[in-house]
Amino acid sequence: MIQHAHNPVDWYEWGEEAFEKARTENKLMIVSIGYSACHWCHVMAHECFEDEATADIMNKYFVCIKIDREELPDVDQIYMDACQLVNGNGGWPLNAFTLPDKRPLHAMTYAPKEQWQELLLNLHGLWQKEPQSAIDYAKKLSQGITNMSLAPALNTTISNEKISDDILKVFEAQYDTVYGGPNRAPKFPMPSNYRYLLQYGELKNNQRATDMGLYTLKQMALGGIYDPVAGGFARYSVDKRWFAPHFEKMLYDNAQLISLYSYAYAVSQNPFYKKIAMDTLAFCNTEMKAENGLFYSAYDADSEGIEGLYYTYTYEELITVLGNTAGDFCRYYQCIPSGNWEHKRNILYAIDTIAQAAQQLNIDEQKLTTLIAEGLEKLKTFRSKRIAPGLDDKCICSWNNLMLKALAEAAMWLDEPSFAIQADVLSTTILSTYFSSEGLKRTSKNGQVKIAAFLEDYATLIDGLITTYQATFNETHLLKAKEICENTLANFYNKKNGFFEFNANNSETLITPKYDVNDDVISSGNSIMAHNLWRLSFYFYHTDWYVFAETMLNALTPSIQKSAPWYSHWAALQLLKEEGTHQIILAGDESLRSTLPLKHHYKTPNALFGFAGKDSVIPLFEGKKYKGEALIYPCKDKVCEAPQAYDTRYITT
Repeated sequence: MIQHAHNPVDWYEWGEEAFEKARTENKLMIVSIGYSACHWCHVMAHECFEDEATADIMNKYFVCIKIDREELPDVDQIYMDACQLVNGNGGWPLNAFTLPDKRPLHAMTYAPKEQWQELLLNLHGLWQKEPQSAIDYAKKLSQGITNMSLAPALNTTISNEKISDDILKVFEAQYDTVYGGPNRAPKFPMPSNYRYLLQYGELKNNQRATDMGLYTLKQMALGGIYDPVAGGFARYSVDKRWFAPHFEKMLYDNAQLISLYSYAYAVSQNPFYKKIAMDTLAFCNTEMKAENGLFYSAYDADSEGIEGLYYTYTYEELITVLGNTAGDFCRYYQCIPSGNWEHKRNILYAIDTIAQAAQQLNIDEQKLTTLIAEGLEKLKTFRSKRIAPGLDDKCICSWNNLMLKALAEAAMWLDEPSFAIQADVLSTTILSTYFSSEGLKRTSKNGQVKIAAFLEDYATLIDGLITTYQATFNETHLLKAKEICENTLANFYNKKNGFFEFNANNSETLITPKYDVNDDVISSGNSIMAHNLWRLSFYFYHTDWYVFAETMLNALTPSIQKSAPWYSHWAALQLLKEEGTHQIILAGDESLRSTLPLKHHYKTPNALFGFAGKDSVIPLFEGKKYKGEALIYPCKDKVCEAPQAYDTRYITT
């Protein structure tokens, strides 16, 4: 709403005031949904919503509602489903036309001014002349949305079939052997996909899966989707090569990619992946961190009204800034006088890792390393004088939870204890900001916390707290994760169908309940909750939670087998089910609690780690508490081997 505050359109917030006006005046509603970093949202706002003539039509014949999709993802999902049904595709800006009772009549994405004005007049005319036709169509469209929103059918028979090998074949069939990732455009990072491939490779000793994951991450980091100057990834690439990004930078992408590249380093021990993780984390800490320790949402794609202007360079600029090293720098990043992108501008797109490029360019590797590092630093100084893209400075609970997990995993996989300390602090900030006896809130900005949280906020917070526990062995995090999990079960879980609804059971009633099960750029709330229930069931001996998770997984098995990339977090749980879950417990004194002691010895993705101090209250640690001798209890699926003496092999420095 802030970006549109000066539009001539009389915008309302989503709420009863707008609904009452539509009912009283018998007007259709326009529900316009976008987000701050959306390029085409800005274009349509400039062409249509800032135009006086267009605004006059909208104000005269409609009640106009403006929504930030990141604040109200539930409303966005309902009308995105309508858009998919009407057009076969969707996107943002999302513009839905609804009856006064909120049922959608039509939905679409971007439209130029003339087309938009024509549509406004046609729909108003339909509502005035043939209201029953509009009502009948809205009824059918709403039923279609309801059909799309049904929870998966439960199968009461728990399958023990091993299907992970079949799942890998689905990934292989869609894999781009030249550029990595899916063999299509556009390309989104999809972190859970490549994490699954790395996990499968580790657990199944399958080099093909590992190579697919690592190669994709390499190509992403070399591509234009990654910003080598300041770190951080753009939202997606418009092409198959990871070359030309849609330049907005989102917190949720970068948080998950920190986790992913950290894990890639643990798998490969290749410092290339560690550097990408570290530089991306540095970008988040430097450019996206608020004074209170939370993290902002996003940077726009545009600056000075031009997409990508901040991140691209003319050849003349590169020559001027870099001087006599410009030639080799430009060869490495494939920058040319005519520009490798639009408007004679260049995107930095590396030809290979520096080690490989040095051979191709016949340059000493250390010389090229220094040349590139110095060149990027010069460009950073040069770029800092430009007008930066706009910053969306609201802080979203679920995205900060993803950052919490990123810090914890970076600490464990990169062997960086300072990140564990930061995760510890961030968890406290998240809880003090968003969590109260009334439950979680969704967003915060300028000290104002608002909007009841959704399933993804709860699920990602539990996940972040469990991971932070494993990085810090601070038992408070695990106990809080259990408490919030109980809260989530009470307020979101539907006992009849065995899945979690997207909205809490006491929230606003929309057209139909939504069940978030597809793993997209962010994994679904239900798949994250299934993992949470699975892990917490081991720590707290909650057998029923294990059954809940297994039942959900079983219901999704047909979908996973058919469309694995869209259910990859579920596939990861299936992998845990097949390979078993380790519980690696250290019984020791307080001096061992902060050492991140076990991850580097047990480099396995299917392990839960624990610290059994003498005062521990976690049920899993009962009988294993420290009694004067430091011991490791290696367990698998609640069956423990004889304890082993703890020694310096496990201690990180």
